[in-house]
Amino acid sequence: MEHQRDDWSQADAGLPDLTAGEVVDLMQTVLSDELDHPELWAAIPDYVAALPTIVAEVQARLDCAGGAERPSLLILLAMCGAALGQPKLMLETLSPLAARHSQSPLVQGALFHLRGVLDPGNPKYRLAGKICTKPFEQVDVLENSTHLCCASWLRTSVGDMNAGDWRAVWNSAEAQAIRESIHDGSYRFCNKSACPYIQSDALVPAEALREQSAFWRDLLDAAATTVNRGPRVVNLAYDRTCNLSCPSCRTERFAADEQLREKFDALQRDTILPLLEHARLVFVTGSGDPFASKNFRRLMKELTPEAYPDLRFQIMTNGMLFTPQQWAEFPSLHRRVAMLKISVDAAAGPTHELLRRGARWPVVTRNMAFAGELLAAGEIDNFELVFTVQQENYREMGDAVDLAKTIGARQIWFGRITNWGTFGDEEYRRKAVFLPDHPEHRDFLIAAADPRLRDPMVIEGDLEEFFAPAARAA
Repeated sequence: MEHQRDDWSQADAGLPDLTAGEVVDLMQTVLSDELDHPELWAAIPDYVAALPTIVAEVQARLDCAGGAERPSLLILLAMCGAALGQPKLMLETLSPLAARHSQSPLVQGALFHLRGVLDPGNPKYRLAGKICTKPFEQVDVLENSTHLCCASWLRTSVGDMNAGDWRAVWNSAEAQAIRESIHDGSYRFCNKSACPYIQSDALVPAEALREQSAFWRDLLDAAATTVNRGPRVVNLAYDRTCNLSCPSCRTERFAADEQLREKFDALQRDTILPLLEHARLVFVTGSGDPFASKNFRRLMKELTPEAYPDLRFQIMTNGMLFTPQQWAEFPSLHRRVAMLKISVDAAAGPTHELLRRGARWPVVTRNMAFAGELLAAGEIDNFELVFTVQQENYREMGDAVDLAKTIGARQIWFGRITNWGTFGDEEYRRKAVFLPDHPEHRDFLIAAADPRLRDPMVIEGDLEEFFAPAARAA
């Protein structure tokens, strides 16, 4: 990866001496890692005189290119066209790739760059000098991979925790490359269109972070890519066991069998429990439902305040099993839950039961009200509803804010639906109402202008561009 960047830098000064074919070959070599390359996008306008010839070469290759080659060629064509003064047209040309490549750092990074060209005054498009703290503080443990952020936002795995050595994964070569991309401001591994921190301009200026602690000052001064302490936040997302089969997540209900539970038992005993000795927050779960999983139920009971006095919990559930009886079975959670999240994706029963296959709206609303009572009594620190926006539910966004207030939640988070491989391209395109070429996109913009979405309890996630006051005024 670094070698490819060096190749570009060395050829950069000599581009006038290369043929158009050689230039395109070089560019495609750089893009072959399927990561974002803002240093390339920034260099292309410097060679405006040669760009018509390069564009002709790219177009000739597109005429005979196979499916795998086309995205990078289309991106090169768009970047050259933008440098020649047509960024709006190029964004429109490239936008159809958004649904098919919804988790591609390269495609989403190119779209991010073009939007930044069209909106040069928006600070969210300037990432240099800003630090995402997650790759230095967080680890997400999936069944066979490990990530330094949500895998939807940063899909590159840094290793497999089943190997037993969490330290080797935490500071693997892949982990160091990701951290380097934060230091250099490229964020090349990140899905820039999906990351809510990038979209809401919530990344921390490096200078402000230096003032927070000696840890950050030393790390930033050295541009360190290894982290000598363990992760402070651990997201446990390896068991997909769930009592529901929501279409946005899976095609059928899943429960770990005995063999898989034994694998998870070993993972928890040999890796997770030692890892959590260093953590301050454990997230259970980003993969299923914690109260449906035998492994997670056992783990939550093991994480007692006596054994893990500094550890707090973030619990994510669909709410069906979050009853007073279940709560009583987990005294280890009492007054140790920093955040309880309940996924609803609706404000009315029919929509909820459609999108949360197997759920029953009366049960969920009763259990959400119980969660609100826990918050009011100080038994949990925070309570949030999670609403994943899609074609079937966007008209209920405003009503969902009213629902959150009624059941006593403190906040409600809205975010775009992600294609985890459960949808074909066309089905995802039908659901992704936030994409500009969706037939209901204008209706979505009207729904996003609902004044209830301006309430301070609303967290805009990766929909900030639609919920922001300026977007509503437009």
